[in-house]
Amino acid sequence: MPRFSKKHQYLRGLRKILKGRILRRAIRIEDDDDDSFEDSSDLYFAAKVKKVESRRYIFRKASYRKGCDRFSADLDGGDDSSESGDDSCSDGGKAENLPWLTDEEFLQKYRMSRQSFDRVLKEIEQHPVFQSTSNGRKQAPVSHQLMVFLKYVGTEGNGASNANQRHTFSIGYGTATTYRNRVTRALCSLRDRYIQWPDAEERQQIAREIHMLYGFPHCVAIADGTLFPLATEPQTEDSPDYNGRKHAFSLSTMIVCDHRRKIRYYLAGYPGSAHDNRVFKGTELKKEPHSHFAHNQYLVGDSAFENDWFVVPAFKKLPNMSLDRDEEQFNTKLSQLRIISEHCIGMLKGRFPWLRQIRLLIKEDVRYLRKILFLIDATVVLHNMLVEFW
Repeated sequence: MPRFSKKHQYLRGLRKILKGRILRRAIRIEDDDDDSFEDSSDLYFAAKVKKVESRRYIFRKASYRKGCDRFSADLDGGDDSSESGDDSCSDGGKAENLPWLTDEEFLQKYRMSRQSFDRVLKEIEQHPVFQSTSNGRKQAPVSHQLMVFLKYVGTEGNGASNANQRHTFSIGYGTATTYRNRVTRALCSLRDRYIQWPDAEERQQIAREIHMLYGFPHCVAIADGTLFPLATEPQTEDSPDYNGRKHAFSLSTMIVCDHRRKIRYYLAGYPGSAHDNRVFKGTELKKEPHSHFAHNQYLVGDSAFENDWFVVPAFKKLPNMSLDRDEEQFNTKLSQLRIISEHCIGMLKGRFPWLRQIRLLIKEDVRYLRKILFLIDATVVLHNMLVEFW
């Protein structure tokens, strides 16, 4: 059963009254019965309906309960000179104004150090999404909105729910969603800056470093596939396709990184049953290799990938057969380089645990899947930002 808001119910009652008065007014006109009092009442109800329709809130209290400023307590310990003069989060001590969280606790809660937090904040705070409209309410500080977002992507399971964020930050349910959406937009706007395929000069530098460290000349990237588990079954006709080999339902994603664990290219959105090689075939790297590799450059991957002039996979062991000694030695040597992609994926999922159980629905409407992909985009941008900062 649909639930209607108080405003909707109140407006429906007013419209019903107005409809009856209009009907009686028509009868009076037909009977040539002039009643100025009733005519004035008709105008009053018409104006009342119009006023209610134009207002967003009609039952809002003049004053609303507010929680203590948990944001400032986490960031800098609060400000004793606040306008209210009362901070229900503090113990009243003024000897020291230390942050509530230690550096280690801040890192655990917000998935990055205070220094990295300040640098991320500097990158996004000028985005237009954080600019208040001339006739709207003043927005909360961008730092507060970023903290809500980081707590969301840094929590696995139902700990990232609006109810949990309300209890954590003393904010409204809808406020948490609004903050996350704004930060997501701001981070996604930095995608082209932080998720870039290396140019010719940088590829040569990467190839030199990989050759020196791992002994593979002309290698510029490492590719691997991963699954992002879904908490619930997609409500789509093709929901069985999301049933992956490791999880009940998941999204299959291709990650291509360099030796510094920076993600250089990724492709997400395929159902969990999609094979890594199938996802790789959908990438621009596969479709336009000459735009991404010089004639002697390549990326490496596991045995799931098909061999190509720009792809060097591990030797695949066929059923009832064994690899010869040279192939075994090559795979062992290659594994020392390939494990970098495992480290990269582990860092991504470890820093942003929401990727280990995505609690968002996928429906027939493409906007549901697009919302998940935007969030993945934002987390990959954050990952690369932190790799650069480190």
